[in-house]
Amino acid sequence: MGRLFEKGKDPTVRRREGGSVRRRREKPMERQQTEGPAVREGIEKHLRASSLSEPIPAVVYCDAHSEEARSVSIHPQVERLLAKPALAASQAREFWEACLHPEDRERILAEHRRALHQGRPLTCEYRLLGTGGQIRWVLDQASVVRDADGTMRLHGVLYDITARKALEEALASRDTILQALAYAAEYFLIHSRTEVTLETVLGRLGEAARVSRVYVFENHQAPDGTLLTSQRYEWTAEGISSQKGNPHLQNFPVQAGGFSRWIETFLQGEPIYGLIEDFPPSERPVLQAQGILSLVAAPIFVNGTLWGFIGFDDCLSPRQWNAVEIDALKTAAHLVGAMLQKKRSEDLLDQATRNLEKEVAEKTAELREANARLHEELRRRQEAQARLSESERRYRELYERSRDGYVRTDFRGVILECNRPFASMLGYADPKEIVGVSCRDMTPPQRFDAITKAMRTLLMERGFSDRFEKQLIRKDGSLLDVEVRMYLHKNTEGTPDSIWTFIQDITDRKLAEQERLRAQKLESLGLLAGGIAHDFNNILTGILGHISLIKHAAKMGAPLIDRLEHVEKACLRAQELTRQLLTFAKGGAPIKKTGSLQDLIRDCTEFSLRGTPCRCRFDLAEDLWLVDYDAAQMSQVIQNLVINAHQAMPHGGLVTVSAHNVVVGDGADPPLPPGRYVRVSVRDQGVGIPKEHLDAVFDPYFTTKKDGSGLGLPTAYSIVKRHDGHITVRSTPGKGTEMVFYLPASTADGAEPAAEDMDGPLACSGRLLLMDDDPIVREVLSAMLEQLGFETEEAHEGMEALSRYEKALAAGRPFAAVILDLTVPGGVGGREIIQKIRALDPSVRAVASSGYANDPVMAQPHAFGFSGVIAKPYRMEDLEKVLRTVLRNRLERDRKPHGKP
Repeated sequence: MGRLFEKGKDPTVRRREGGSVRRRREKPMERQQTEGPAVREGIEKHLRASSLSEPIPAVVYCDAHSEEARSVSIHPQVERLLAKPALAASQAREFWEACLHPEDRERILAEHRRALHQGRPLTCEYRLLGTGGQIRWVLDQASVVRDADGTMRLHGVLYDITARKALEEALASRDTILQALAYAAEYFLIHSRTEVTLETVLGRLGEAARVSRVYVFENHQAPDGTLLTSQRYEWTAEGISSQKGNPHLQNFPVQAGGFSRWIETFLQGEPIYGLIEDFPPSERPVLQAQGILSLVAAPIFVNGTLWGFIGFDDCLSPRQWNAVEIDALKTAAHLVGAMLQKKRSEDLLDQATRNLEKEVAEKTAELREANARLHEELRRRQEAQARLSESERRYRELYERSRDGYVRTDFRGVILECNRPFASMLGYADPKEIVGVSCRDMTPPQRFDAITKAMRTLLMERGFSDRFEKQLIRKDGSLLDVEVRMYLHKNTEGTPDSIWTFIQDITDRKLAEQERLRAQKLESLGLLAGGIAHDFNNILTGILGHISLIKHAAKMGAPLIDRLEHVEKACLRAQELTRQLLTFAKGGAPIKKTGSLQDLIRDCTEFSLRGTPCRCRFDLAEDLWLVDYDAAQMSQVIQNLVINAHQAMPHGGLVTVSAHNVVVGDGADPPLPPGRYVRVSVRDQGVGIPKEHLDAVFDPYFTTKKDGSGLGLPTAYSIVKRHDGHITVRSTPGKGTEMVFYLPASTADGAEPAAEDMDGPLACSGRLLLMDDDPIVREVLSAMLEQLGFETEEAHEGMEALSRYEKALAAGRPFAAVILDLTVPGGVGGREIIQKIRALDPSVRAVASSGYANDPVMAQPHAFGFSGVIAKPYRMEDLEKVLRTVLRNRLERDRKPHGKP
């Protein structure tokens, strides 16, 4: 490393103004190419021989690297820098590498190699080891020169920056100590002393100052006035022995112990610091006995008086303390003084508090006798206040903060009190009008038993009931829909004494539900209109096509039966579509019939997916229990769920529909009364429903679809609820959704009557009266009846049919049966006229005919006075089957007087 140049300077550089360095215009490579090896060797010998008497502030070196070898030259000034003799020039490289600090060696050698390889200047800082392991920090600045023979030389200067590094470390230590002081100021001066102890603060200061032990001594006087000092607080680093239990450090006589110098220095506000070996002989024995090598002790003043001092010991190395550290530790002493002053104030406050508490206790004892005399009066006032508070609480909750109705009843259901909104709900002007009235008198009989059961099973067991809907009878006799929840009320002793009932008028909500049902039905029709139109166009195409072929064949005399059968099949397909479509047109309260859901599930699912790219798979139990349901409304539920599944898979997918029998027990999921239920599930493979939307899917008008109305699932929820069932949803985003609803199994006998024998001719023939407002229907029906062997008379509305029936009876030529259309726009229909005909002839055999399959008459004809029904459109075979049943029953009835029953 380094060749020595004159005065320690590189002759190829000169100083700019301000001290910056720049190269001369002569290029080093060119200069060394002209000098030659012999010239350079002479210059080096001359420079080595010349001895500089004055010390220079840097060491010059040269690191040469060629293809053959690598050599290092270094100026002898390095001996002064490291306080160790340098080796011979041939061993300069080994000497320099040995002086590199082990933690820096690999990095510096790599930096030199990189600079020589890339030909770029070098600037770095590192540590060199001197005699006895002494560390010197140097700043290495060098530039690269290439000789004529290709040798790369790194010319550099090492500047001694040890003092600067020491100052940087001192400043860093000061900053760390100041941070510890900031911690102490925040957590000790601001907060209570019970939250942070002084030992904790000393620990932070000790760690920041990198010392072995931190302690606080307090000055005090002996009875004879001698100045003593005692250690009060201490913190020690790991591995350092504590002096807390050292008896020599308690009640230590300052002057007799040889520490008078400390007191004199402290009174001037200055600290004591340095190596223990440099301390006066009177002080060293006590300090060395504690293993202290160096220390700093700063005075602590409290209220302007020398209270004691704080000490910082280094027990591991003879540390030299710099001025920056000493100033920081003096600041720490000032802060500890403030802490102790605060502690003294708090101690005085605590003492004053204890004195005050003692005085209060004495005064309290004096008042006990007076309190005893007032105790009885106070007890009576407290009871009165408790009754008043209970009354205020009860009425504040019930009357001041709610718009709903509130009623308190006894356990027999008699109203004890109510608020004005409840009385207004029922049409009463004053709540007093219904106080004393029994809830049984305000509830329809069919609902009172259910309410009583809910009260006994839930209210008495849990203290409250679930929300449930019921109807109340208003003053004018009309019914009011309300939602009710009951709570068990207890008196101040905790004994149940009455029942609070919270009542909410849900009339508007009921109306909104009905409107949602109608609106959702339109939405469903809109979604299915395309598929329906597609199917009807196909059917009409087949009908019109075959009619054209029939006309052509009739002209040619060809057979027509095959074409007519194709037309009949197309009409039957249209009939099935019409029947399914009619289920969408019904709303309101369910008209239940007992039956199985299997056929309804299949029809509604296939109908809803007609014209879509989705496939359907059924998993229906063969022994599915019967249920009581409204076919039209339950069709709407299934279609809504299937359409929802299709919308989740717009590009197609599998919709799985299943139905199974389940038994629900007490406390089970779903929340239904124990019993038998039919579980229906509709599962898709769509995108799923996000977790944050699951709780809102049954809310009215909630939808995430661009064109949705948000009424489909709320409608399904309302219908299932009216069927005393439950509906729920399970969904996993990205995997699909499953909609599940439960319906109670029916307790009725679902056995169907045995099929009648339909073989053979009709039981009898005769005259039939048919009534329909459509002339085409009358014409076709007359032709079919004549084909079956009947004579017919026609009427276009109910009053005309009544007139013809009355004339036939008077003439002694009664009709064997009548076929009446139920709906006649602008006239009297079959439902109205049958009662008048039956008044003329109680034995009349009437058949109801209608295109509205969901008319109640079509479901229960005998309840309205009809003997049978036939739904439009129908074939002659269907007409014959109905007439065979109706007329056979009449024939059997007519024969009973003359034969055996």
